[in-house]
Amino acid sequence: MKRLVIIDDEILVIEGIKAILKRIDAEAEVVGSAHDGMQALRVIRNLMPDIVITDIRIPYMDGLSLIEQCREFCPETAFIVISGYQEFEYARKAIRLGVIDYITKPVTIDKLSDTLKRVEERLLKGTENDTDEEDVKKPDSGHKAIDEIIAYVDKNYNKDIGLTELSELVGMNPAYLSVLFKDTVGKTYIKYLTGIRMEKACELLKEDNKVSVVASMVGVSDVHYFSEIFKKYTGKSPREYKEYVNKNQNN
Repeated sequence: MKRLVIIDDEILVIEGIKAILKRIDAEAEVVGSAHDGMQALRVIRNLMPDIVITDIRIPYMDGLSLIEQCREFCPETAFIVISGYQEFEYARKAIRLGVIDYITKPVTIDKLSDTLKRVEERLLKGTENDTDEEDVKKPDSGHKAIDEIIAYVDKNYNKDIGLTELSELVGMNPAYLSVLFKDTVGKTYIKYLTGIRMEKACELLKEDNKVSVVASMVGVSDVHYFSEIFKKYTGKSPREYKEYVNKNQNN
C-alpha cells in the first residue's frame, strides 16, 4: 500500500480528499498532512511518502518551490498538484519539474480516482514523466528577467516569496521560470534564496541577536527549521556559530 501525504491550507480540502480515498478504496494510506509549505517540508522529510498531493498555492512556500526542494531528498516521491482553473497551464507545465500529474479544482471522486490510477501505472513503469520534448529552451546568456528576480530577492529575502509570486513579477509561468533560473544561475531558486538568507543570518548572529529573532529577520518563521538549514549551510548550529564568533572576537 502506498504512503500518501496531503498538503493544503484548507482543512476541508484535506478531509475531503481523505473521505474520497476511503470511498474509492484506494491502495494508499494517508500518513500525514500539512497546511503550509514549511510544515509540509518537515512532514515529507520525516515520512518520506510514496505520493504527495499538494495545492499549488500554499502559505510560506508555494507548491512548486516545495516540490523543487523536496526533490533533493526524496527523488522517488510522486507529486500530484492541485490547481485552480486559472493555474491549469502552470500545473500542466509543472510536470517538467517531475510532477507526475495534476488535478483541477474542485477535487472530485472521478478526478482523484483517475489520477491515482495514472500515478500507479507510471510508477509501475518506473517513470515519473510521460511528456514530450516540447516548455523548455535554455537561455542564450544573461537574462533580464533573472536579473530582475535576483535584484528583487536580494532586497526582499526576508519576505515570503516563492516561484509563483516571482513568475507574476516577470510575467512568466512558474514551471518555466524554475528551469530558466537554474540554467542561468547554476542552482535552483530555493538554494539561491537559502544562501542569501543564511549569509544574512551569519551577519545578524555576529551582532549577537537571538536565534529566534534572526530566524524571523531572514524570513524563516519556524526557528527549528531555521536551525536545521543553518547547520546544513554552515556546518554549525546557530548557537555554536555564535559561540565560535564570540570566542574568536575575544581572542
